[in-house]
Amino acid sequence: MGNYELYILGSLGLLTCIVAILAIIWKNKFRKMQGMVISMFFGMNVGLTAGVLLGVTFQGNLYYSTILSMVIGILAGAFSGFTFGILPVLEGIMAGLMGGMMGAMLGEMINMDESINLIQIFLLLSTSTIFLMVILKTPSKSKLKTKRWLLKPLLLAFFIAMYLITGHSLAK
Repeated sequence: MGNYELYILGSLGLLTCIVAILAIIWKNKFRKMQGMVISMFFGMNVGLTAGVLLGVTFQGNLYYSTILSMVIGILAGAFSGFTFGILPVLEGIMAGLMGGMMGAMLGEMINMDESINLIQIFLLLSTSTIFLMVILKTPSKSKLKTKRWLLKPLLLAFFIAMYLITGHSLAK
């Protein structure tokens, strides 16, 4: 495995830790169904990202890449849902399992040049879980007090974009 593969897998691990920590901090602000949505969304996207990456990396060995990507998706889905209860954990596990299988099969079918863009898109979707959590924790009837609230998501989006651009330069 090269630097790019380690970068993506490390990013997914770091992102899993961030999502789990945010879930612990904001646990009381989410309803059960929102926790299920978060764990399913995150487990599926992490499974897809890891599956495409490992499917391309271990082309010709579909069994190994499928098992490994399913384990990564299952762990991500379970860690993101453990704060919300057993149903979100089960939802995250099944979504991670399915995402890992689909991603590994897709990664087996495409070549490395095509996979880089796909992996970047799936990593961006995985990262967007943070934005989903922020949106879901905001009460639906809340009013805007100032326009400074826009600064936080813009800064977060800027840092995420810089992180992904750095990773893309590693791929080349």
